[in-house]
Amino acid sequence: MSKKKNLGDDFSFPKFKGVNGIKSPKRSFLPEPPLPNIKVSEPSLPDFITGLIKQAITQKRLIEFYYQGLHRIAEPHILGLKDEAIQVLVYQVRGKSSSIKLPDWRRMNLDDMSRLQILDETFSPKPPSLYDCHSSWDEILAIVS
Repeated sequence: MSKKKNLGDDFSFPKFKGVNGIKSPKRSFLPEPPLPNIKVSEPSLPDFITGLIKQAITQKRLIEFYYQGLHRIAEPHILGLKDEAIQVLVYQVRGKSSSIKLPDWRRMNLDDMSRLQILDETFSPKPPSLYDCHSSWDEILAIVS
């Protein structure tokens, strides 16, 4: 009787050698090392406030904010530069004022504004003749039309 080799059940798989010119990947699929910490710069607060005021001017929407500690609601009409300071000319309609007279025109430094937000309420532009006394600007960045 001849001895036959017992093949049994063979569950091994052949090694991948590539198919029709397709080569196995050379790159490992292990996670790559983390990237170095790169600090993404965020817009500065004055840039953020400037952007909000430009948006409010374009959309003719009232703004609510605090200026020198007082709560104010106003219509922004001109955003500009005067003596290297960014200022906004507003027609303050509600809120508090140190002069008590409201509504009235106010020219305000953006550096003194805080908690600014755009309201849903819109306004109609005032004729330029009404704010001529505040028309001295080095550069106008946005104006209501």
